[in-house]
Amino acid sequence: MEVRDEPRPMQQLYYGRHRLSFRAGTYLALIRMMGIGHLVTTLYGHTQLASQTHARLARTRQTLWDLIVHGFDSEPGRAAVQRLRTAHAGLDAGPEDFRYVLGAFFLEPLRWNAAHGRVPLASQEIEQLLAFWHRVGESMDLDALPTTLADWRQAQAAYEARHLRHTPEGERLARLCLRDVVKLTVPRGLRAAFRQLMLCTMEPRVRETLALPRAHWLARAVARVVLPARSALYTEPALRRRAAGGRIEDL
Repeated sequence: MEVRDEPRPMQQLYYGRHRLSFRAGTYLALIRMMGIGHLVTTLYGHTQLASQTHARLARTRQTLWDLIVHGFDSEPGRAAVQRLRTAHAGLDAGPEDFRYVLGAFFLEPLRWNAAHGRVPLASQEIEQLLAFWHRVGESMDLDALPTTLADWRQAQAAYEARHLRHTPEGERLARLCLRDVVKLTVPRGLRAAFRQLMLCTMEPRVRETLALPRAHWLARAVARVVLPARSALYTEPALRRRAAGGRIEDL
């Protein structure tokens, strides 16, 4: 009889009962960062990202997948860390910029879960999530990383108070990300609906900063009914089927 390894804790979070929170939240984090005007050109490279949006998003997803599924000490994990270090070497960005980007990748899924998820993350799950992203930051040689969720949220709020603003470049990239990010995993026939879901659940001030449209009224009404039921589908049996099998399409 074949014996499968137990899913890693991050697999349980990202591909288990909180899967929708982490999928929608991670995608929304990518869009949220487009509201940081100076990062649009400095960290992301507006011209390159505008022409290669889908490819850049796919590389980001692959890096997360390798770390979540294989772990930091695996060959794919070490390669993923090296990709991160290479991609950010020599960029005209400070430690607080990199800390902001790092934090967005878990704070936005947490925000989404708190606002729209049927099952809240347990305190132990939050601790595991913080430990995982803290190690990502350490692997990139980032210092002064916050150690608690409250400190992360305070730092992110202060950073956005200084830097969150509308730029034409950021708006363009946010629209491109909204268009292309769903192509990574969402079946063609459901992409329009998932875009509406993202607009429904995006933090209003971020959506307004990026000058993105409100979701259609019908989509907003459906989301209020569907989201709790949808989240209820992510049970422990579903976790074992998805996480143990481990497919990149699940992120």
